[in-house]
Amino acid sequence: MKIATRNINECVGITTNLDNQETANVINTKNIDEIIDKINEYDFDVICFQEYPTYVNEKISLTDMIINKTNLKYFVENNTYNSFLFNGGKVGVSIFSKYEIKDSYKTLFFNPKLVKQSSNGDIYHSFDKGIIKAVIGVDGNDYTIITGHAIAFATFGKNEFDHPESYEPLEDLINECIDDNLIVLWDFNSEKLFDLIPSVKGKVTDSINGPTTKDYYERRWEVQMDYILINDKLKKIETYKIDNFSDHFIIGAKLLKK
Repeated sequence: MKIATRNINECVGITTNLDNQETANVINTKNIDEIIDKINEYDFDVICFQEYPTYVNEKISLTDMIINKTNLKYFVENNTYNSFLFNGGKVGVSIFSKYEIKDSYKTLFFNPKLVKQSSNGDIYHSFDKGIIKAVIGVDGNDYTIITGHAIAFATFGKNEFDHPESYEPLEDLINECIDDNLIVLWDFNSEKLFDLIPSVKGKVTDSINGPTTKDYYERRWEVQMDYILINDKLKKIETYKIDNFSDHFIIGAKLLKK
């Protein structure tokens, strides 16, 4: 099975930070085409998106485009906060699959309701961030896919260890599913995965173990924010790190059931 995780930043490309948003409010239609092209080029069986807008604008539904222009016909979304690009649009996380999604469950990271004022006086709040579990059937076997997008604490002058309780819903869900054929794909917004969710250490392995963001990501150079975790029922065959328009690489892997 070929799987991938990808933060698409609402299709706008690279942004900077709360005090410098001049590049943040422009949609590049080439980016939308690239999303479709990369799915077809690499022929992913499952792909998880973060910062995913169901609608790019009044005329473009990204979800409809993926379903109609790729082999990923099944999907589940958990869009939890308002788009800063499209009035009335929602943004969150999603899972797209070639195979039927037999069951799904949605929840949220705990939101500590952080607030920050930018240099020009704009007020920003921490968004509710979504988590999805989906069960897909492939060749007679069920696989549990979990994706999520943690809060970017650095944006608010905090770090993830100021609010470790934010990750507890995800940690609990992983532990509940640990006996499944389990694949976890996410943007964790932390380099310290197993320090934040220590109860899963030794139960899952990280298939990537390397930087997943580009050298200008939040001025932190290259860091690992994106993870593909598998349990001992699965084996990694190869991994992918694919350049694209976003500040995150597309991170993928080819997996085999043992």
